Formats: sequence, C-alpha cells, structure tokens
Amino acid sequence: MKGKIKLALALGLVILATGCHKKPAEPDPAVLALQATQATETQNKKVIEAWAEAMNRGDLAYLEKVIHPDFVDHAAFPGYPPTKAGYLDLMKLAQAEWFGNMHVNLLNMVAEGDLVMIQVDASAVHKGTVMGAKPTGKELKWASWGLYRLKDGMLIERWEQLDSFAFMSQLGLAKMAQ
Repeated sequence: MKGKIKLALALGLVILATGCHKKPAEPDPAVLALQATQATETQNKKVIEAWAEAMNRGDLAYLEKVIHPDFVDHAAFPGYPPTKAGYLDLMKLAQAEWFGNMHVNLLNMVAEGDLVMIQVDASAVHKGTVMGAKPTGKELKWASWGLYRLKDGMLIERWEQLDSFAFMSQLGLAKMAQ
C-alpha cells in the first residue's frame, strides 16, 4: 500500500510539474497585423518629417536618397516629367534660382497604411524669374496639401494640391476677375 501511495504521489508530482506550465497563448494575428501597420505608419510619418526638414535645409542629397527610383509625381510641374529626375530637377531649380529661404511647415499629418497626407504652409523669398515673373525679393506664402505613398521607407508617389491662386497672385501672375 505504501508503495502505491508513493507511486501515486510521484505520478502526481510529475503531472503537476509538467501540466502546470501552460503554453503561452498564440498571438492574435489581427493584433500583430495592427501593430505592424501602426509601426509602418509611424515610420512613414518620420520619413515625411525628415523630407520637410531636408527641404528646409535645401538638402537635395537627402531628397535623392528618400525618393524611390520608380517615383511617380502625379502633380508634376508643367514641362517636367513625372519622375524622380523631374521632381529633383524642379527642386534644384526652385532652391537654386527661384526661391531663397524656402520653408515647409507641416501643420497636419495623417497616415494610413502606406499613405501619408499632409497639410503644409510654405514660404520662400522670390529671388529669381518664375514663370515669367521677375524677382521681387518679397516673401511668398502659400498652402498646399499633399498625399504621399511610401514603399521601403521611400517616397514612391506624390499628389499635391497647391493654393495656386494665392501663389500666382503674389507673383503678379493672377488677377481677380472683374
């Protein structure tokens, strides 16, 4: 009888030792997907913030690094191809000849998946001939809204809506209809 009790106690201890350790619950795939999406959205916002800082510094070398080789500019400036090269050429011209002290102020930013939407107030000193408008030396101010798609931490698509009437008016290229 004592042997049976010892055996039962030994088996009970083995069962307790092995059975009390529950396997950790498998992570919920939906939670993991949400966490991954949130991490991507946070990273994409950081890329846009760094892009704005590079614009403010006139750091075209950074822009070359952050723009994807397959970049498509859905809001390309007239006369420039909607490509990485076209966008960079325009930025070089704008910063080297048209404007001084360019500043991009990010007012709002919303990210969803691989898209980041921004609202911007921008300013620059008009120092060169732009679209036929001779330099005035005045500070220009305008608003714009942009939608960027990112891939692999780089800008791959751009859509932008500029308050072109305010911009053109300050250049003397737009007049109110009479």
